[in-house]
Amino acid sequence: MEENVIESYVEKIDDEFLWYGVRFVGEVAISLAREEMGENLQDDYILIETLETYNDVVSIINLLKERKIEWKRIEEIKGKEDPVADSLDKKLEEMEEMRDYLYTEIEKRAKKVAPNLTALVGPIIAANLISDAGRLERLAKLPASTIQVLGAEDAFFRHLKSGTKCPKHGTIFKVAEVRNAPKKLRGKIARALAAKLAIAARVDYYRGEFIGDLLKEEFLKRVEEIKDDYHGKRR
Repeated sequence: MEENVIESYVEKIDDEFLWYGVRFVGEVAISLAREEMGENLQDDYILIETLETYNDVVSIINLLKERKIEWKRIEEIKGKEDPVADSLDKKLEEMEEMRDYLYTEIEKRAKKVAPNLTALVGPIIAANLISDAGRLERLAKLPASTIQVLGAEDAFFRHLKSGTKCPKHGTIFKVAEVRNAPKKLRGKIARALAAKLAIAARVDYYRGEFIGDLLKEEFLKRVEEIKDDYHGKRR
């Protein structure tokens, strides 16, 4: 085989093993975390439950907003207000207040549980990463390459089923620097971020000093270097 063919084959094997590892984390780690919850109720468990409640409320709000559109159409056809639509408006307002309250709680709890992760990617994404791993301890023990693709299990299954490209990022795609980057640079930027996240998770778990602002600064500097290098090669 030619060298580039061999490298391509090895890379494909590495991707397959990486993703089976991610699947293990996603399915087994979270299950274990729930089993341990009754025995050892820690702050990261409570953060995960708060996040899941927040996600449920956001989903309900989205459904109610869709239903509200239909009721508005009904009222327009009838030419008068309907008590169901009025009640729906009140419930929607209550749910939005609950969403805002839960976000505040996530922000407060994430800063306590994982101050460095939170400084690096914000409270929601930090909480999502901890949830993806099952708990902070497991996230702290994952390599950067696995952290990079946590949360992208569905995309990986599509890759296995239909031969689409193996995804290069998961939950961290929500970070603006990754999401808004040119497509060709997303992989490099995602790797740079995952490397910093791995450090942040370990420092948070072992209760080291706060270095979140420094990690953020270093990450943003690396993003600019990647962009400058890319634009330089295009000239």
